[in-house]
Amino acid sequence: MQIYLLKLPSLNDVFIANTERLKHCLHTDDYGLLAVKNNSQMASALGKIMVQYLLGKQKTNQGKISPFPFAYNQEGKPYIPMQPNFCFNISHTKEWVAVAVADTPIGIDIEMLRVYKPEVAKRFFHKDEYAFLESLPNDLRNVSFTRLWTLKESYVKCTGTGIANNFDKFAISMNSTDVEITGNDTPVFFKQYNCDGLFVSACSTINLFPNNIILLTIEEILTVL
Repeated sequence: MQIYLLKLPSLNDVFIANTERLKHCLHTDDYGLLAVKNNSQMASALGKIMVQYLLGKQKTNQGKISPFPFAYNQEGKPYIPMQPNFCFNISHTKEWVAVAVADTPIGIDIEMLRVYKPEVAKRFFHKDEYAFLESLPNDLRNVSFTRLWTLKESYVKCTGTGIANNFDKFAISMNSTDVEITGNDTPVFFKQYNCDGLFVSACSTINLFPNNIILLTIEEILTVL
């Protein structure tokens, strides 16, 4: 299991300059992703490029890329039908894109610090989570809200169930070191990271999380093309 982060370049930087070369990192179904106009579109493209690069690295130890088509379950979780034993998950923010890869189901979510919104927590979170957030001093609510959000996202992304179906059906409790979940159908483990002010939560059916996140660059991916 590994977790990778890539910082988004500017739109007039190496990404645009190497658009034609980056096509070799994508299946033909995804060529349209390279016609980016904003950071969100670029992050979507880079997420898939990272997955194809990491799959190639796992298969050949050199990162040689032979892109495969993606598919999606009914909740939108991506997978590669031709590589059923290659599990991965993608998340992105305005500045970063993350990919987690493993041999068993995994979910990842990344966020910059979010402002606590009690109406959002009351609507989407479990009642115990909402009560916990409301019990905190004001200066702790933003961090705890962000941590909880990423943990819950990582869980539904690991299980492939989606936010709409059960985001308020399970409860996560946390302290500085441990995370526990109740009301879940799938036994899971969690690990949280903080990287350059970025909140990262990973969820998996096995407790083999890496100690550190690996930073990738577009330049490094381009070296195998």
